[in-house]
Amino acid sequence: MRIITIEPETIESFRQGWPCSGLHDVDHIVAAFADNGDLVDYDCCDKQSIPIANTWEGSGALPALLDDAQRNARMIPAPPGMIGHGWKY
Repeated sequence: MRIITIEPETIESFRQGWPCSGLHDVDHIVAAFADNGDLVDYDCCDKQSIPIANTWEGSGALPALLDDAQRNARMIPAPPGMIGHGWKY
């Protein structure tokens, strides 16, 4: 399993290129992908880490952003005590 955190700066940059994305309140996203690349689950949260309901369905924005994250995420070394490394985009 690969867990990717999409950072606020990345989301803001994405919104500028896709202004009708519907992701206007999203501050960060955490997505889990199976080893074969299939999306397992994701959470979109605002600046207070409160989950946000899906307001972007049909825009195609979230799948595009998640595809970008899978292709461009960078590995973050695991801190002591963690099971594995994480990924950031």
